[in-house]
Amino acid sequence: MRRLSTIILAVVLGPWAACSSGDGATPQNMGQGGSPGSSTMDLTPPPPGQGVQLQMLSTLDKGVETERCKFFQVPAEGWYYNRQDVRYTPGSHHVLLFMTSYTSIPTVNTRGVSVDTSGVFACPEGAAADWDVGGVAGGAQKANGEPVVSGLPDDTAMVLKGGSVLLMNTHYLNASPGALETDARINLYFIAKEKVKREAGILFFYNPFIYVPGQSMAVARRNCPVLSDINLVNSQSHMHKRGVDYVANLLGGDGQAVKELYRGTDWQEVIMKQYGGAGEALKAGQTIEYQCGYNNKESPARTIIQGTTTKDEMCMFLGLYYPRDPQTEMCALMADKISKTRFLGGGWVGSGNVGGLTTAACITGSGSGGEPGALYKCVTDSCPKISTPMSKALQCLGSNNFGACDGCQGAACTSCLSVGCEGALSALSSATCN
Repeated sequence: MRRLSTIILAVVLGPWAACSSGDGATPQNMGQGGSPGSSTMDLTPPPPGQGVQLQMLSTLDKGVETERCKFFQVPAEGWYYNRQDVRYTPGSHHVLLFMTSYTSIPTVNTRGVSVDTSGVFACPEGAAADWDVGGVAGGAQKANGEPVVSGLPDDTAMVLKGGSVLLMNTHYLNASPGALETDARINLYFIAKEKVKREAGILFFYNPFIYVPGQSMAVARRNCPVLSDINLVNSQSHMHKRGVDYVANLLGGDGQAVKELYRGTDWQEVIMKQYGGAGEALKAGQTIEYQCGYNNKESPARTIIQGTTTKDEMCMFLGLYYPRDPQTEMCALMADKISKTRFLGGGWVGSGNVGGLTTAACITGSGSGGEPGALYKCVTDSCPKISTPMSKALQCLGSNNFGACDGCQGAACTSCLSVGCEGALSALSSATCN
């Protein structure tokens, strides 16, 4: 049972989310080494006092796919910005800027391994695999597309406190016959602190339960609660190359659809939907439900599961909103443990016909080995009617019995989880598809 808890935590928290060196910087172009003139891109830094440019430069050998990261520290006065520009060398699936819990640039990751973080460094499993990242501060998933932070009201801004540390992340695949020189830049445009009436945030919902058998179609379906009244400024999807259909709906407190928030079919040239004006008003008690449809035509046939590379799949919902609610934006299960329970809130909806008894046995047995993705298949094979008890069982296990089993060791952990999650697993076992 303890092993299963560890697996669920790794599944839900680990992938969230491009080895060479180099990055660029001045007070308007922050980094070390390199210069704004080292790229042919036309994104120049904001004028002095009006913003800052964050830049990452690196070189990828031919055939390499990887993620890379770079830390930046916010100066004492803090940053208040309500729009961005993003440019990057084609070949990256995204450029993201993450908030972190650090107050100085770390040199030891969460696995206890020392890392040279003085410049660009490898983070092949994604930014969150080895570093304590929190919310998203911006970015884009098109080389010359719309940035996430755009369209905010004049008195609303993203707020980064003085001394806080940011992590910039790229995901590149070099399919060219030679080395690829990459350049990624994010401009943050400031507004005066005294003009900021409301803080903005970015919804960052991630569904780890993806399982697409070879030569088959499949669906990954997820929902996250709206815990306070917010205004959604824009939204967009995120999938990999098997993604062929995406829809996000707003559900009422009764679980019925209120309206469609987003629809798309493209995984690469993703369209951002802008809601205009004050944004789309979402009310506390409503839910955002989104699903990704996949068509796995790869030959030779192989099963596709969730993961960070182009060989894997993803299913995400992203959206700029205000006023900020950190628990809502991370779909976190517990308000006092947001970083430890991110992506565990809400629930998952299977698309199969397997009932609760078999699903409970599948979930509890998936920690004993077997094929990669066994736990994902337990979830996707379940029938929609057992979504609620299945999700509660996964939440109990994934949160270490809602934090009650944190810090335990060995047999004590097995006992703690067995007793603490017995009710949730029993309820799941009793659930049927009728």
